Amino acid sequence: MKNFVSLISISIIIMILSSCAPKGEKLKYPAARKVDQVDEYFGVKIADPYRWLEDDNSAETAEWVKAENELTQAYLAKIPFRQKIVDRLTEIWNYPRYRTPVKKGDRIYFRKNDGLQNQDVLYVMAEGQEPRVLLDPNTLSDDGTVALSSWNISGNGKYMGYLIARAGSDWQEIGVMDLETGQVLDDHIKWVKFSGVSWKGDGFYYSSYDPPAEGAEYSNVNENHKVYYHTVGTPQEEDMLIYSNPDYPRRNYYIGTTEDERFAVLSEVESTSGNALYIKDLKKDNSSFSNMAEGFEYDFGVIGNDGDNIYIKTNKDAPKGMVY
Repeated sequence: MKNFVSLISISIIIMILSSCAPKGEKLKYPAARKVDQVDEYFGVKIADPYRWLEDDNSAETAEWVKAENELTQAYLAKIPFRQKIVDRLTEIWNYPRYRTPVKKGDRIYFRKNDGLQNQDVLYVMAEGQEPRVLLDPNTLSDDGTVALSSWNISGNGKYMGYLIARAGSDWQEIGVMDLETGQVLDDHIKWVKFSGVSWKGDGFYYSSYDPPAEGAEYSNVNENHKVYYHTVGTPQEEDMLIYSNPDYPRRNYYIGTTEDERFAVLSEVESTSGNALYIKDLKKDNSSFSNMAEGFEYDFGVIGNDGDNIYIKTNKDAPKGMVY
């Protein structure tokens, strides 16, 4: 069951806590030691006495967080009507919810949540048949914290590539399922971030980083985003590097393919909006990416093609968007 307390706005939580605080009780917060850490920025010295708390792998930080949580939970437990709020939110959240269905070939795929499931379940349905479960992320962990981030069906209808994220992490893993047998294959791709699965034949494009150092998986700055091509049935170590740009280590790169798998579309970004766009004709041997849009001031995205004609949506000179 989802943590319904997270659905309450911060303002309401503050109001509840203020009104329910035990009279005259003074909270005793865990002690946080201070260190003599001073940084200098542009000639100005800034003290940072709690720098040690930034080390989320240290035993001392873990003990401090544990003590803070115990204090918080003990305080919240004294709210007399807290369980009534949980019960009511549970009641109104408990109804079936469906995501927008997608038709691929002669099958329809959709995600559904029965009501209180931690994660939506992916179903498939052929014409004239009942839906069946294709992938249930709730079975991938004991606590229901493994989420199905995205999925994509190969153009030939043989495979599904899917991304999962564990416990809310930005790091994702890619798996591959044989759609005829429902078997999850041995393909397992790690250290994927800010990526999708874009099929071309019996393989797909994806974006990832080099494996981080042990112990620094969640603290290092990610640099040098790379695009690879993976062939189903081969190990990740054999994946082909398609694109990288070490001159700009903080930029991100994504490759998508048109529905007919004729064109590969490379998007280059350096922030949350605006991108450069490159297109490669996969029908031509040894072809390279051609620049279609430069800079990062505007958004450009390929929405499809009709043979050699490619249709691009952009907000350049069109605040509400246009297609050309």
